[in-house]
Amino acid sequence: MNYFSLAVMIITYSLIATRGLTKIPPWASMFFGGVLMIILGVLTPEKALSAINLDVILFLITIFTFASALEVSGFLKYVAYAIISKFKRPDKVLFSVLVTSGLLSNLVTNDGLSASWTPVILEMKKEMKIDEKPFLYALAFGVTIGSVMFPTGNPQNLLIALDSGIKNPFLVFIEYLSIPTLLNLVLTYPILRLMFRKYLPNLTFNPDKIEIENKRLAYLSFILLLVTIVLFFTLSYVGIDILLGSLTTSSILLLISPERRDIVRRIDWSTIIFFIGLFIFTEGILCGGVIAEMSKFLPPPTSILLIFISSILLSQILSNVPLVAIYIPILFEYHSTSIADWLALAAGSTIAGNLTLIGAASNIIISEASENRGGKGFGFFEFIAYSLPVLLLNSFILYLFLLLEAP
Repeated sequence: MNYFSLAVMIITYSLIATRGLTKIPPWASMFFGGVLMIILGVLTPEKALSAINLDVILFLITIFTFASALEVSGFLKYVAYAIISKFKRPDKVLFSVLVTSGLLSNLVTNDGLSASWTPVILEMKKEMKIDEKPFLYALAFGVTIGSVMFPTGNPQNLLIALDSGIKNPFLVFIEYLSIPTLLNLVLTYPILRLMFRKYLPNLTFNPDKIEIENKRLAYLSFILLLVTIVLFFTLSYVGIDILLGSLTTSSILLLISPERRDIVRRIDWSTIIFFIGLFIFTEGILCGGVIAEMSKFLPPPTSILLIFISSILLSQILSNVPLVAIYIPILFEYHSTSIADWLALAAGSTIAGNLTLIGAASNIIISEASENRGGKGFGFFEFIAYSLPVLLLNSFILYLFLLLEAP
């Protein structure tokens, strides 16, 4: 094992864990960790560059482009008004954020939904004049829980759908994961309400009516986003990289929109930097033998329980997308290729986001998008304190359904 690689991992995670003291955001810590892997010779510059998954980077930029355009147009502010007007009470708004974000995450991925809904949360905070923290957590938990049940819910599910050999993956995911996912969304709400009860005053809100500021841009962005969603389903069905769809529609948006400069300025570039650092950092701890050494203490993936546990734990080190990319060939090596095995990997690696801040990129996206707009972010240990009860409930329900239902 390369001890420089281990040292960089410890330094990077220590910086992320102590961000409350250092005030260094996770994206800066992760990028620094990736650069350290190169400086200390764990990776050559060429190896580091080849480790960056451009498909993921470009995909995020395209999705963030739509989120930015909808924010610039005032559409997201209008969505916030509509939610408050409909539900009026903070506890009901909390339920709406949790369930709606969970369901919508399957259309534009959990990362895309996180980018577009965080500004909505902050607009609701302004209207209701209450703390945004419970609603940010509802969004983080909602997109993680909800994205389990579709191949398009998150990048790791899509990797499994395309590379596992599952026939009709959309139907398989929905058949075996939709019921436990919906159950998890509903049962998570009382846990959230209990944990955040002091943040939810017993008040009724009637916000002043607002209109969309730039209807032309809002309609253009929304229509192109709908086209993108249709292309996701169509291209994945015929076996073409879905990135082609979002690249096409987002480039059209920037081409014909006069607000293109404002749109580009508001893209969440700090999250893009986080991902670049993450890919280099992950390659460093892989090439340095850290993961191989740690895997000795983890059980082999020979049952759905062991796959589930391993994917949850390793996602905290690698994040879920790199973990799944590494784990798919391991399942083939162990001949753990039943539908239940693949769904255990999908469910475990996704629900792992409800353990630590770095368990899922969507957590980082929400935290950074909020801080960039003057809102609160997630603390490392604070996140674990709120997420652990949610993770235990979600994991039990998902495992139980896979054990009893999946072939």
